[in-house]
Amino acid sequence: MSKTISGRASVRIAFELVSEVTLPPGVAVALEEVDGLITARIGESHMTPELRAEIEELHRTVTQQERWVQTSPESDPHRLERPAEGLGVAHVAWERVAAGVLPRGVLAAPVERDRMLVWLLHEDHASAQLCGEMSEHGRRIAGDGLWEQRWPTA
Repeated sequence: MSKTISGRASVRIAFELVSEVTLPPGVAVALEEVDGLITARIGESHMTPELRAEIEELHRTVTQQERWVQTSPESDPHRLERPAEGLGVAHVAWERVAAGVLPRGVLAAPVERDRMLVWLLHEDHASAQLCGEMSEHGRRIAGDGLWEQRWPTA
């Protein structure tokens, strides 16, 4: 099993809104990973600042509770750049939903089960392209075990 980073407050997932010109052409999001951190640089037309703040706070909860932990990228610092291998370890996806699906004033809600985490996002605050790209990154990150879920067994 992979070495995980555990018990460190610095392990987190950060979201930044950036100008599209700083991203590769036609891309909504670019990920950068270092030991203890994944940063998602998102084109500013693909997510609202309100959703960015909410989704970052929700991810902070998941990582602080160590429900999801990063396996060490030290031996392969460019591992996120490769396509998913299809190992199917876990499923993480971003899905756009109508405003009426979420409680009033809520822009994002996690649905988590054993080996699964789906983020429901208010459709007026995230683009379909962003959700598709983040779901593809999820196939690599969670599906191939680069981040592991620590679901309670009892």
